[in-house]
Amino acid sequence: MELSNSAWLKGGTLLAGADRGGAAEAGPTQLNLLGPLEILVSGVTMSPGGAKPQILFAYLCLNVNRHVSVSNLIEATWGERPPSSARKNLQLYVSRLRGQFRRATDVHLITTSDGYQLSAESDQVDLERCQRLWRLGKERLHHGASKEAGRLLREAIQLWRGKPLSGLTKTLFMQGEAAKLEQFRLGLLMNYFQAQLANGQHFEIIPELLAAVADHPHQERLRADLMLALWRSGQRDAALATYREAYQLLADELGISPGRQLHALHQAVLADDTEGLWSDASRRG
Repeated sequence: MELSNSAWLKGGTLLAGADRGGAAEAGPTQLNLLGPLEILVSGVTMSPGGAKPQILFAYLCLNVNRHVSVSNLIEATWGERPPSSARKNLQLYVSRLRGQFRRATDVHLITTSDGYQLSAESDQVDLERCQRLWRLGKERLHHGASKEAGRLLREAIQLWRGKPLSGLTKTLFMQGEAAKLEQFRLGLLMNYFQAQLANGQHFEIIPELLAAVADHPHQERLRADLMLALWRSGQRDAALATYREAYQLLADELGISPGRQLHALHQAVLADDTEGLWSDASRRG
């Protein structure tokens, strides 16, 4: 049975976003991966169905405007030991997705020689927007425009709504994709903190740095940024405590000592090396 214009077609589910009796708000389709999978068609939040159709669609979104082979789609959706019916089920899911996107004139699921391609504008995918902002932010940072860099990088960070591909990492293939996104986010955070330290936002970023260190406890560069932000905010004892905590954690869990940058920063804090702790060199790793 075909659903109304305010709902999914061919088995999809209307979740929220529009009056069932009226027209949905016009606007480009939005495909969001930086958190739980979120699809907005004309302002209506929609779902492609169960777990496997969601995984299939998420993987197509990860590769928007690129050919994706049937074999990769099957491995992403079913793992290394797919059932004999996987190819047939894949074709069924694709058929349903096409029906569901009948209203989305700006998104197309195209059949290629041995697979499929999701066609959409790059700005319709939050990951693509985030990567573009990250590249622009890094470029501005490289040219010394730290305030503009900080603004662009913060805008990129704000696109994240939680764990990437949340709930869709049932196969090793998708776990690997989620891990890549986590590494991308870590690099984004590091560039953001670099820009904000250059902007003199030392005290303001301490809560964000504490959260980042909690998420990535073995990442020494984040510890160094936190130490620097604390020291520049007049919290010398807290900066030294951050080093001691890192030293103990690395020794207990990894059997290693802090690297050269973190060690040098610790020595500078101990000596209250004002010139060194305020220079750009204190952040290079």
